[in-house]
Amino acid sequence: MIGKILRYLGLAALIFIGIVLILNLPLIFGAPHLYKSAMAGKNNLEAAAAQLQSGDFAAASESADKASNNFKSGSEYLSSLRAKKVWQSFNYSQDTLAEWEYLLKTAEVLSRSVARGSLVAEKIEGAIADEPGRSFNDLSETKKREILRLLYESGPELNGLKADIDLASMDLRQVSGQGFLGVLKGQINDVRDKLILGSELLSQALTLSQILPQVAGYPQASNYLIVLQNSDELRPTGGFIGTLGVMQVKNGSVVTIQTHDSYHLDMPASINPNFKVVPPWPIQKYLGVSNWYLRDSNWSPDWPTSAKQIEWAYKTEAPYSNDPTINPAPNFDGVLAITPTFVTNLLYLVGPITVGGQEYTKDNFVELLQYEVEMAYRDRGESQWDRKKVIGEIFSVLKDRLFNLPTSRYAELLQTVNSDIYQKNILVYFNDRSLQNIAKSLGWNGEMKASPNDYLMVVDANLAAFKTDRVMEKTIDYSLSEKDDGLYAKVRIDYRHGGGFDWKTTRYRSYTRVYVPQGSKLIKSAGYVDGSLEVKDDTFDDETKAKTYFGSFLSIEPGEEGYLEFEYKLPDSVWSQVKEGNYNLLIQKQAGNRAKALDLSLDFLSEINSAAGMSAALNVSSGGKLETESTLTADQSLQVGLQ
Repeated sequence: MIGKILRYLGLAALIFIGIVLILNLPLIFGAPHLYKSAMAGKNNLEAAAAQLQSGDFAAASESADKASNNFKSGSEYLSSLRAKKVWQSFNYSQDTLAEWEYLLKTAEVLSRSVARGSLVAEKIEGAIADEPGRSFNDLSETKKREILRLLYESGPELNGLKADIDLASMDLRQVSGQGFLGVLKGQINDVRDKLILGSELLSQALTLSQILPQVAGYPQASNYLIVLQNSDELRPTGGFIGTLGVMQVKNGSVVTIQTHDSYHLDMPASINPNFKVVPPWPIQKYLGVSNWYLRDSNWSPDWPTSAKQIEWAYKTEAPYSNDPTINPAPNFDGVLAITPTFVTNLLYLVGPITVGGQEYTKDNFVELLQYEVEMAYRDRGESQWDRKKVIGEIFSVLKDRLFNLPTSRYAELLQTVNSDIYQKNILVYFNDRSLQNIAKSLGWNGEMKASPNDYLMVVDANLAAFKTDRVMEKTIDYSLSEKDDGLYAKVRIDYRHGGGFDWKTTRYRSYTRVYVPQGSKLIKSAGYVDGSLEVKDDTFDDETKAKTYFGSFLSIEPGEEGYLEFEYKLPDSVWSQVKEGNYNLLIQKQAGNRAKALDLSLDFLSEINSAAGMSAALNVSSGGKLETESTLTADQSLQVGLQ
């Protein structure tokens, strides 16, 4: 990753060479020393950029270091030129010289950044240099540990590199691009943008260098509780918890991984009279259970809150089990949740895998696995208790295939993981506060975010409806209207049942919560059944994230449609922002939810002068109106400026 960032900065350096047209300086100032320094710096920076593209980091560092010294010499000369009395009486000349000096300082710092970063990249990327047929599995334990150590210890160097890039960006901001430099304004702005993006990429690299070694079990082994959430049976954090995994990682290698049917913990606990944990009332009423078991423990849509409950449930139920792979429970370093979509995306990378005579591909994985664990195990003569052994076998093969990927495909793997994190197919929680804060900064932790602005999140919970979410079509409509006494909102969720009655599909039953800003006042509601309306505040594991929700139950027969609708008044704190000319909306996606469309319609009393955000075109019209038809594959945000 460091090499990629440096190659990107190398391109910025090449553009910068076009900016620093210092070839023209002698013609303007008659300064042969300045010309010589600038030309030498230009040549050395060009060489460094070319060496970066070829991956010769050692040579790039040496060339960039020479360029930095060249530009520094030119900058010092220009500074002395500005101090001469002959120039001090000419304001235009002073301004022009000052801008050229800032250009030279930018060139100096950018060159130094390339030199410093090349040394970091040489150490890290040199340790994992690709060879034909080589994979992470082929590395010795010592080599794996060395790679993780380099990442773990690279923080200060990456921090210094980011500081250099930020300094170069600051120097370049001093260049207005006026006067003679006006012809270079476009290139100057281009480099500014590249430096900003380079700084952002370095921030990501810095946080990854802090978190990845510890996730991979360096310097100490790490233990994780993994939950597989079936989004065809949707629950608040992504799906029903049908399978668990207990994994230990050390120095980048999976030491052990044990998978269990969640009922292997729940059943022993359920038959013990000493186990008493009262569940949330919708689980009691619509699932007909009097205890709160691990399989239902992801009731909060805020992943950190649910992760703590899942870990607590595991440790509470484990003592009732006689299985030595369950009891005693290890001390977990974190809880990870994944959906079948993530596994499908990994199969795109590694190709089909064969387990138990069945070939699992990216196209059939979900359907085939569900059939194997719900129906086919009977034909194999396996007991219901052992029906999910195949999942452990699949993950064992998948793990081996991933660790045997050639290093040349690591970037592809990282891109897949990043995409699945973005779409909430992976959720991560760490018990270590510092690691959890890093995961939060990276967007890994699946939290319900604190927001002083307008907010919306629709959370469905399939309660005793089999795998019916797979055939449900859902659309979300949100409308907002400003009136003389405040902001009024309406949320409507439309459901269409596209299935029938079979072994995995039945009538759809969902307890749905619509989360809105805390303090919102419900005016009217419709579409729910069983008199189940609930209006309540939810504080999660952090009161700064507190929200109000409207909760209700609905049931939809196969082939039919249903809806939920809530009208409410937003708190005055949100309206105050609108009166000051700003409206901001955050819409969070529920992990695993396949809502087909997200439509927005906003109507303000003031005219709209700016609008940004969302993943679709924003249609702004006179009278303060805005409409958009979007999707909800990931969190969405909208920023509106009002006159």
